[in-house]
Amino acid sequence: MGIEYLGNKRNLENFIMENLVKHTSDSCHSCFDAFCGTGSVSAALKKKGYSVTANDFLVVSANMTAAILLNDEAPSFSGLVENGIISETDDPYSAVLCYLNSLNGVEGFITMNYSPLSIKNCDTERMYFSVENAKKIDAIREKIEGWTCFLAESESALLLADLVDATAAVSNIAGTYGCYMKYWKKKALKPIEMVKRDFVAGKPGARYAIMNDNVKDIIAEYDFDIIYADPPYTKRQYSAYYHILETIVMNDHPKLVGSTGMRNWKEKTSAFCYKRKAPGALRYMVEHARCKYFLLSYNDEGQIKHEEIMTVLSAKGEVVVEEMKYKRYKSNNSDNQRKDVIERLYILRMGNSDA
Repeated sequence: MGIEYLGNKRNLENFIMENLVKHTSDSCHSCFDAFCGTGSVSAALKKKGYSVTANDFLVVSANMTAAILLNDEAPSFSGLVENGIISETDDPYSAVLCYLNSLNGVEGFITMNYSPLSIKNCDTERMYFSVENAKKIDAIREKIEGWTCFLAESESALLLADLVDATAAVSNIAGTYGCYMKYWKKKALKPIEMVKRDFVAGKPGARYAIMNDNVKDIIAEYDFDIIYADPPYTKRQYSAYYHILETIVMNDHPKLVGSTGMRNWKEKTSAFCYKRKAPGALRYMVEHARCKYFLLSYNDEGQIKHEEIMTVLSAKGEVVVEEMKYKRYKSNNSDNQRKDVIERLYILRMGNSDA
């Protein structure tokens, strides 16, 4: 995984899964990952044999998780083989990546807006990517778009996710895309390369689905055994922090503003990022959730205080809380930041549940 994603649960997967299994019924089979991010918890749920529906408001996040859930193994890329785009081989995945990695770069939207060539458009030399890497990103994205009619949904999601990972690996940023570095990091000058990933095999018969919606608009529409919610817990808006990756996946050439070339990220803001709105957003989710168990990941630096979370959850049933201390995400070099935070997993057994 190449993205340094805020709140990523990779290091907390075991903690989450052990307590999910411990505090929920063996009769639970379906899970809804309401804020799936880059898919680490969805992957863990798939590995455990659950049927998983994953959702995220950001297109890039929904796509990253789709690549995990929809592929049990490397796909055949039969459409590309049958149309002579790649030769028949025992390893078509490697052949496709080799084809894409060998493309000549083109001057497209990313090059003209997020490399030093942006000086031609906006009088600012944006240094998100080297010119060479930006051109290659444009060429690969253009080619994947041109292959749309030859690719299955799972294959398209996989290639876009691999491009996002490769892009993140050469991004000239401190951690997120809110701004770029004013000097070239060593990794940003390395040639971009898409690489093969490992796959997570699910349980035979398990079902997987991807959604790309604001969770408040869909929470009351579906029934699940378990809903797992990992909402934003700070004021940082993901739609602003990962805007370039969103643009690469959407390939929509949006209007950009400001010296850093932001797309209109405000249309995908989260109520959970505002101290005033977050408690109400949580209350709405819990009140409209149709499930046996509602699990909430949240840490002690979040916008909603522990006592308020307990009040909201306890109104719907019995609540168990598990805690784990871990190293915090370091967003700057301040010595005043805490080194550790406490992650809490709230497990609510719904009062109307027969589980």
